[in-house]
Amino acid sequence: MMKRTKWVSLILILMGASNINFCFSQTEWTLKKDKDGIKVYTGKLTDSKFNAIKVSCNLNAKLSSLASILLQPSLQPEWVTATKTSKLLKQLAPHHIYYYNIATIPWPLANRDMVIDLIIVQDSVTKKMTITANTIDNVLPAMKGLERIPFTHATWEVTPIAPNQIHVEYFLKINPGGGVPSWIVNMFIAKAPFESFENLTRIIQENRFQNQKLDFIRN
Repeated sequence: MMKRTKWVSLILILMGASNINFCFSQTEWTLKKDKDGIKVYTGKLTDSKFNAIKVSCNLNAKLSSLASILLQPSLQPEWVTATKTSKLLKQLAPHHIYYYNIATIPWPLANRDMVIDLIIVQDSVTKKMTITANTIDNVLPAMKGLERIPFTHATWEVTPIAPNQIHVEYFLKINPGGGVPSWIVNMFIAKAPFESFENLTRIIQENRFQNQKLDFIRN
């Protein structure tokens, strides 16, 4: 029964990722920033007032290097803009975790928090790696003084293009909650992803990540 439950959970996650990718595939993207090999696009969505984000870039690293970073949420303050703290809540499998994140928001708005379900899968033939990172409920109660982000879906599509180089397509759909006007969010929505990927480009080349190996990832 336990094995069956795990398989059902994995199928549901993959179906969710497929639906998200279909949604993004229908989006018309507008290039907002193109610098240092990092391209950031925004796109209007039919089911949300908040624009979606797409980031495209190459990273000088192996698939396992990126997977290792993403599976260590405590590293996020080093590279994810506005992250105050991030910690692992539960390791469900080597490729599947729950983690908790607090993001700093300028006063007078309350800081945001969220619980993320992150899973990594790899195509055994193409070696393409797909990561989904989605908010989930009923894992942690609401925290005093923090505004719980009601909804975020992120997808990474990562393809090896050389022995030590990968191409990343990152997609994000989010509702920050708390009555934040959509026009303000949309005005600045490209800034944080660019800064985050700029930081990621730098730290992924550090020795602590370059030689990472994971049993479930083929470089």
